[in-house]
Amino acid sequence: MNLQTTAIVVTYNPDLSTLQRQFMSVHEQVDAIVYVDNGSKNIDLINELFLDFVQQKKIKLFIISNSSNLGLGYAQNQGIKKAIELDSNFVLILDHDSVLTPGFVNELVNSTIQLKNQGAKVGAVGPVYINEKTNEQYPITRYIGPFINRVNPTEGSNVEASFLIASGSLISIDVLHEVGLMNEDLFVDYIDVEWSFRCKSKGFKLFAIQKALMHHEIGDNRVSVFGRMISVHSPIRRYYLTRNSVYMLRSPHVSWGYKLREFTFNVFRIFIFSLISQERMKYLKFSFRGLKDGIKGKFGSI
Repeated sequence: MNLQTTAIVVTYNPDLSTLQRQFMSVHEQVDAIVYVDNGSKNIDLINELFLDFVQQKKIKLFIISNSSNLGLGYAQNQGIKKAIELDSNFVLILDHDSVLTPGFVNELVNSTIQLKNQGAKVGAVGPVYINEKTNEQYPITRYIGPFINRVNPTEGSNVEASFLIASGSLISIDVLHEVGLMNEDLFVDYIDVEWSFRCKSKGFKLFAIQKALMHHEIGDNRVSVFGRMISVHSPIRRYYLTRNSVYMLRSPHVSWGYKLREFTFNVFRIFIFSLISQERMKYLKFSFRGLKDGIKGKFGSI
């Protein structure tokens, strides 16, 4: 059986040289690519970048242009719906700066088939990430109640994970039909975590595939607080993080352990960054607005 894979790439003001590098790393590994642009200022340059490939029909390449930023989940779903139209078997979700290593997609597809043959109910598979600064593997996160077990994958292993980062994840269309598409209400942040928990609530398992490696710098700027590295976000991003954290607390398919940890660290982050942020009042304003909107059930774009 010839399994078809469509890559879905959401772009938002991308660096064109990085986007070109990504395209060159992806186009020979998949059957089609759907670029969904979320209102980029440089959309004309993006279209120009891909014009030759579209005209020469070297690959099935589609560009969906949104006039404004409609949210990450919405854009991902636009790409998924296009992949369904193309009769794809799998979708590969990618950020616009995710550059693949050779053989990346084959490793994910073959691992999915192998795991299914072994009797696993596979919801999605994803890569093991490499820290670009240190060249070390990021450990795989597994929740045990409110505690985290960080597993360092051995060479060639498939490690079950509590959730997968969206970029690099390979998902079967059949699974999406059963679990549902990405949550558009969240707009940005927690979309992959929420989908992972929803997927696991249906009895599926998620796996990180060590043979599929991706260089990735997880998080924004990071600082050490009491020996713990935490990401520094803008006030508007903290709004979405705080609000969507409340969504996770309200969701019945999210584990109690994750909820307890999420509540504790959300309070901790608001307190810490209200002290160290250079925009303290703005940070607090957006944090508490996020809390209020999350409690009221007001989601979507701010």
